Amino acid sequence: MSAFQLPNISPDCRKDLIASIHAMPASKWLGLRVLGFDLEGISVIELPVKPELTFDGRVVQGGIVGTLADYAGVSAAACTLEPGWIASTTGFEVHNLAPAAGARLIAVGRNMQRGSTHAVSTAEVWAQADVNNDTSYRLVCIATTTCKPFQIK
Repeated sequence: MSAFQLPNISPDCRKDLIASIHAMPASKWLGLRVLGFDLEGISVIELPVKPELTFDGRVVQGGIVGTLADYAGVSAAACTLEPGWIASTTGFEVHNLAPAAGARLIAVGRNMQRGSTHAVSTAEVWAQADVNNDTSYRLVCIATTTCKPFQIK
């Protein structure tokens, strides 16, 4: 299994997309925070673990982990689009690999292919055991996402 490495991203890249994600009611409820993007098609999103997202007070429920992977994959594709364009999920496949237990989850999305009608991305979700210990990460999920780019009217 590979070790976690934070990709080269910028918190100032695509501030419009970051604001859009942060404004979504679901994002607010989950507590998602976009750490940044790279215009080549990389996104990093974190989810602080809180008891209401778990099934036992400790391990994040698998559907929530899948939702985080969806956000990361689709936003990786969306950050490659011109301003005024966004993307909407058309499908995603999630494989949970290990219990998602820790202080926070970090999802890394990577755009693999983007065309005018659809895009395909991958996402990895990592659990960080202790926010103060940056070396303690465990890969808990891999996913593939598809989305449809469209222009905001």
